[in-house]
Amino acid sequence: MRKKIIFTAVMLLIAVFFIKCKESNTLDVPEQKQEITFDDTPLGKKLKYMYEKYDAIISYKWDRNVFAQNALADPAAEEDVLPYVEMMEEVFFKAIEKVQTKKTDFANKETPLNFYLIGSGINYGEGGNFGEGTVGQAGNIQPNRLTLGGLTEYGNLIRNGSEDKFIEASIDRSAFGFPAEGGLAGFLYHEFTHYIDAKHDIPKGFEKPAFDNYLRGTSAYTRVKYNDARKKGFMLPYGMQNEHEDFATYVQVLVWKDRKTIEDNYVLSNATKEKLKLVYDYYLEKGLDLYKLRDYLHSDELREKLLKIKEKYK
Repeated sequence: MRKKIIFTAVMLLIAVFFIKCKESNTLDVPEQKQEITFDDTPLGKKLKYMYEKYDAIISYKWDRNVFAQNALADPAAEEDVLPYVEMMEEVFFKAIEKVQTKKTDFANKETPLNFYLIGSGINYGEGGNFGEGTVGQAGNIQPNRLTLGGLTEYGNLIRNGSEDKFIEASIDRSAFGFPAEGGLAGFLYHEFTHYIDAKHDIPKGFEKPAFDNYLRGTSAYTRVKYNDARKKGFMLPYGMQNEHEDFATYVQVLVWKDRKTIEDNYVLSNATKEKLKLVYDYYLEKGLDLYKLRDYLHSDELREKLLKIKEKYK
């Protein structure tokens, strides 16, 4: 009888524990689709379409419960959200679908459930600027979501910038992001790689070839020249901070520069060569050929699609 009472008490304690955990976790991801309502506006209809087609919940209204208590951000303006979402669909969702290995279905298996869009970036209680530069993820990496900034500047560029500046900022170099390589597309895949990292970890052994050259916990990477970084095993000096930023910058360059340019001008050491292969094979095994993705992102086909977005919302 006593054993039965003890067993019952233990089971009750376990039940209470799980209930409390459930109540305290505001970021639980449901196994099935959530019941979400959408406004009957062009933006609401687009967000509904993205949810139904890609299982992507895209939020742009600031929610303090989603981030740390000391996090501050400038919310995205509604007029900037719709063109940004259309850009995301072209350079991310449709681009991945176009080049993925069909049997792996990378687009459905590996893309985040939740996207949070903000005006500039996130500030964690330090006052003044928001995030890294103006579009930074600011360290807010979670295995079920991707936070993206830069909507304010990108929206301004759509409305007021020239076509050349718009395309440059979209797929070449961003005037308002850091690191700037690859433009908004490079930034998107950089942050997406942080999401993949949080979900699966970095490629096995990736940190080893240049382990002693990381400049952890300092800003010393800002004083390293590009070629010197590549000779030490990095694509960009920014990646010298740690293996996670290193991984993300490898992908950022892979979706920016063509294969020959990378092999001729970036692979300046055995460490760089080894790490490049690890990153490429890592994504290829999951169903995404980064060289093919890069070629599509810089194709005339995508350029025309992006220019149509600019024309639509200028």
